[in-house]
Amino acid sequence: MTTDTAPGLVDIAPGLVDIAPALADIAPALTDIAPALADIAPVLADIAPALVDVAPALVDVAPALVDIAPALVDIAPALADIAPALADVAPAPDFFFTVSGKSLS
Repeated sequence: MTTDTAPGLVDIAPGLVDIAPALADIAPALTDIAPALADIAPVLADIAPALVDVAPALVDVAPALVDIAPALVDIAPALADIAPALADVAPAPDFFFTVSGKSLS
């Protein structure tokens, strides 16, 4: 630790003390998911620039997402039930480039 970081650590220390019990509670879960996180880390690194680009839009839509979250929780079981059927009938990518049955690709 350098003397440059010490004041910042002093500033955040009370917050760290406050969240320590919650961190202790989730530590086992974090240990369980660590291998999966390691697997997806390269993907996250690849998409990080895109996430930075869309962050302002996400901030804009966040209030709407908060508003619809309860509805999404309510319909999640139904979506899980129909997901296999949707996967079976999902259109081929070419579908989105088709007009009047004629492929544009």
